[in-house]
Amino acid sequence: MSILARLNPLRVVRAVDIVPHLQNLGEELRDDQKTLWRQLRTIARQLEHLEDTLKRQEKVLAGIPELQTEVRRCVAAYTSDARQAHRLPAVRARLGDGEQIAAHTEAAVAKAPLELDPFPHIIIDELLPDDVCSELIRALPPKPFFQTENATRQKLDIPCLFAPEYSRIVWGLIYNKVIARAMVTALTEKFRPALDRFIHVQWPALGSLAQSGISLRVTNSRLLLRRPGYKIKPHRDPRWAFLTALVYLPISTEDESYGTQLYRLRHEPEVTHSAPLWVDRSDCELVTEVPARRNTALVFLNSTGAHGASIPSDAPAGASRRRSRAQATLAGRPRVTAPFRSAAIVPAGRRMPEPVRLSGRANGSIDLRRTTSRRSSGSCVRCSPAGPALARVNGVGSRAKDDR
Repeated sequence: MSILARLNPLRVVRAVDIVPHLQNLGEELRDDQKTLWRQLRTIARQLEHLEDTLKRQEKVLAGIPELQTEVRRCVAAYTSDARQAHRLPAVRARLGDGEQIAAHTEAAVAKAPLELDPFPHIIIDELLPDDVCSELIRALPPKPFFQTENATRQKLDIPCLFAPEYSRIVWGLIYNKVIARAMVTALTEKFRPALDRFIHVQWPALGSLAQSGISLRVTNSRLLLRRPGYKIKPHRDPRWAFLTALVYLPISTEDESYGTQLYRLRHEPEVTHSAPLWVDRSDCELVTEVPARRNTALVFLNSTGAHGASIPSDAPAGASRRRSRAQATLAGRPRVTAPFRSAAIVPAGRRMPEPVRLSGRANGSIDLRRTTSRRSSGSCVRCSPAGPALARVNGVGSRAKDDR
């Protein structure tokens, strides 16, 4: 088409007439765009509000299992209190002030010979009077009070802040009079020569236990329940845990299965950290297996060697069914341990060489802590895996990571 044809007046007129229409269309399009942006902003705000609402609902829903657990605990505590109320006066009278029980425990610790292979340890027979041990097992708190870590591990801190009154009376007295006082005192004396050597090797500047001014105490005591399928590899608890004690509390007096294995290491590594030492099974020589005999305790110094335990997945569960109702909640073939770690206290003004650091305490003493930044959650009394119930005192010394 030629230029003249394109400049045809009629074509030009038509094009000019279209311009206002196109302008109107442009303005309408801009108005539509503004409206669309406003709608999009409104939708975005609604989505943000909906997202916040969903997050709040998720938070509420996430709290339901914990709320259900608390309700179950309240119901269990109320039910137990109602059923045991008539027995409490007799229980209190039988336990008394705990002094006779403490004296029995101190004598039991004194009679136990100190073995040195594969590391300093003792096996305490008849740790408690037999009737007191039976009462202690009957007083184990119901299942809802145990915190579930996985299918094979449960735990409960003791003394219990919230539990049936029966459990609090029995376990509270045993903890305060036997564990925290009698056992700490008796075990400190029993292990004093081994502790002196251990402190001299690990912290030469401190000298002996007496020279260092270190006193041992129990912290973070817990009941640990282990079920079939539980396994913990050979390991050594942290040095600052000092002593570890396992008190075996099987339901049946005939059940001694699934105790604790004690290993000698083919090559003792130089430990420069304050965390647990995990050892490959091929580096271990099994020295002995301590049976999980009712009312006995295994106490050892975390100096050399290693220990471990396991419960086969096909372990029988019949023993748990023979418990009283309060005990029946601990299903499977459990070994409950009353684990409690101890803490070492150094007099104010003394300096502890690396790898241990000191932190001030409000009471003027200094608490011995681990050097690594990762916080440990262990306890002096620990549990043994499997069959019966067991109480573990992880060092009448300091806190140790409880990875069991």
